[in-house]
Amino acid sequence: MKRRYERKKGFIGVVFVAFVCLLIAGSFVMPASAGEIKIVSMDTYRVFREHPAFKEAMAKFQKQVQEMQKKVDKADEKSKATAQQMMQIEMQQLGMQLQEEAFSKMRADVQKIAKKKGYDYVIDSNMLIVGGEDITEEILASFPKPKPTSEQGKGKAPADAGEKK
Repeated sequence: MKRRYERKKGFIGVVFVAFVCLLIAGSFVMPASAGEIKIVSMDTYRVFREHPAFKEAMAKFQKQVQEMQKKVDKADEKSKATAQQMMQIEMQQLGMQLQEEAFSKMRADVQKIAKKKGYDYVIDSNMLIVGGEDITEEILASFPKPKPTSEQGKGKAPADAGEKK
């Protein structure tokens, strides 16, 4: 009985020491002053949709869909249904892959901005109820400007340039 009590006492001691070590280690990871933590928010959906990597992924996806559809259209009637199913599976996998790659690029860009500006946390604006500066526009402004199309490059103004919103 005495041994059992000593084992429990030893175990509790080890757990306590481990807990104290975690607390000490955690204090080194925290910013210099807890009062200086900068929390900002962004509209993740909007930033993702307007990120160049997402636009590139969409263009690549649409091109692949068109190429696959041409192959399906050329198939004979017997194999057309199977070809269509295979196309759907491949397109779903490709879409997920392209989306993950684009999201990783967007996340890296947001991390660069956060590091440069000294933001400790960037939270989705839909998850934040109160507080935190919204930096969505700042992030969008950091993206490279789209290259002018061939018509815009020849000095022609875009169709909606004269319209006021």
